[in-house]
Amino acid sequence: MIGTKILFLEDDTLYQETIKEFLEEEEFIVDTCTDGEEFLNKIFENVYDLYILDINVPKIDGMKILKILKEYNDNTMKLVLTSTQNSLTNSFKIGCDDFLNKRCDIEELLLRIKMLIRRAYKAHKEYILLGNNIKYDLFNKKIYKNEHSIKLEIRSLLILDYLIKRRGEYVSNNELENKTYSTNTNSKSDVIRYHIWHLRKILGKNLIESKKSFGYRLKLEKNNIF
Repeated sequence: MIGTKILFLEDDTLYQETIKEFLEEEEFIVDTCTDGEEFLNKIFENVYDLYILDINVPKIDGMKILKILKEYNDNTMKLVLTSTQNSLTNSFKIGCDDFLNKRCDIEELLLRIKMLIRRAYKAHKEYILLGNNIKYDLFNKKIYKNEHSIKLEIRSLLILDYLIKRRGEYVSNNELENKTYSTNTNSKSDVIRYHIWHLRKILGKNLIESKKSFGYRLKLEKNNIF
C-alpha cells in the first residue's frame, strides 16, 4: 500500500486506537507501537514519512528516542504528541519538528501533520509540478503525466519521492539506499541505477540528471517551487 506512512508511539492503547482510526479515515497509513524498543524495531524494518511520539512510554522514553534519531541523522519529520508537562522546550532542543498537547483538537492534529509533510517536500500545496505535464501528489504518492495516473514499481516510486524531497540537490547512491530501503535490507547501488533507468524511461530521460561522484538530481524547474 502506497501513501503517507506514519509511525505512532503511544502506550495508551485506547488513545492510540482513536488517533489511528481517525488518521486512517484521512487515508494515512499508520503503524503503531506501545514502547520505545518496539519503535526502534519498526524503523529498522520500515521507512516512514512521519513519527508521532509520546514522551512517557515504557522501555525507551520519547526523549531518548529523539536523541537516538538525532545521533543517526534521521531526518524523518517528528511530532511530539504528549500530556507530559514541561516537555516542550526539551523536545525542540533534542530534535522534534512540532509539538502538541494530547488535549488539542483532533482537527488541529491533522493540520499539523499535513503541515509537516508539506515541509518535508518544501511545498505549500498537495501537488508538486515536476514539468509542464508531470505532477506529484505528495500525500498519496501518485505521479500524473498529462493528468493520467502513472503506475510505477514501489521502489522506483520511493526513490522518486526522495529525489522530489531533495529536488535541485545531488543525492548519492548510498543516500538513496539508506533513505528508501529499510535498515535491515541488503541493497546494491546497481538496484538504484535500475530504478533510475526505469523512472527515466517512463517520465523522460531529462527529468533526472546524474553526475559522476555526486549521484542523481531531480531537475529544479521554476514551476515546481511553491
